[in-house]
Amino acid sequence: MVSGSKKKVLVAGATGYIGKAVVAELLDRDYIVFAIVRKENRLEYSDQSNLNVISLEIGENSDWTKQLPKIDIIISCLASRSGCERDANFVDYSLNSDLLYFALKIKLQHFILLSAICIQKPKLAFQRAKLRFNSKLVASGLRYSIVLPTAFFKSLSGQVNRIKNGKSFIVFGNGKRTSSLPISEIDLAKYIVKCIESEESWNKSLPVGGPGPAVTPLDQAKMLFEIFDKPKKIKHISPRFFDFALILLFPVSFFSQKIKDKVELIKIGKYYAEESMLFYDVDVDAYDASKTPQFGENLLYEYYCSLRDEPEKIPDMGSQKLFS
Repeated sequence: MVSGSKKKVLVAGATGYIGKAVVAELLDRDYIVFAIVRKENRLEYSDQSNLNVISLEIGENSDWTKQLPKIDIIISCLASRSGCERDANFVDYSLNSDLLYFALKIKLQHFILLSAICIQKPKLAFQRAKLRFNSKLVASGLRYSIVLPTAFFKSLSGQVNRIKNGKSFIVFGNGKRTSSLPISEIDLAKYIVKCIESEESWNKSLPVGGPGPAVTPLDQAKMLFEIFDKPKKIKHISPRFFDFALILLFPVSFFSQKIKDKVELIKIGKYYAEESMLFYDVDVDAYDASKTPQFGENLLYEYYCSLRDEPEKIPDMGSQKLFS
């Protein structure tokens, strides 16, 4: 255990996939943790003496930061669930802006923001919302660290049940167009918490991936077929599938919020079918795995093995699920 010097750290988004891991890492390092949770959510580790759970009802018009204690550091793991415009503007921009206003008021030492590497090439509503807040944080004068992770292990688990059930693995195009250096929630949490004391991480945007080599969708398929001992079946779908769907739905989106949100979800699917989650080198207009900083020890292959051995841990992708 590494001492946190009794610094008080507020974690926003503490019940999310990465937020839970960040809370666990902070507790392990002996920080005093204040974890914000929505009233309907519960948090593990609630019996830890250095954990303080703050249960809030957060609405669009609520001044929720009035209920927060004075702390030294904020780690925001807030992220919209759907990625749709209204959700992104509320969570990724407005709620983080509320936190920043609170941070300035109490003269916070350090604001650490979990963002996303995909903001390098913004084409989507949630990316634009994240960038708006990132700019606001950088201009605030506070010490900041903006962490830009590549793909999470969870986000590369959407087809595990398909393979487990003997179905085909679906790829867009040839399955080699995109790649990533996926990072586990444990390694990412360690990296985020490391930013508190690591001066080289201060006042910077920090792209980070897990240990290489980079993984393509076809690489994922190969791992899963081998691990689950299933016959190799690959189904190739043209990325133009998304274009056809957009042509059909876009005109109707002007008259229906539900359809407008559906259009944005299709745009998100198209983006991830065509763009890699790696450092983007603007000078050569290409993604580069060799220039993507790597951190951690956990491998995607080992994670898939753990899902085979403990199938109850296969994540529920919810609204993020593209294939059934």
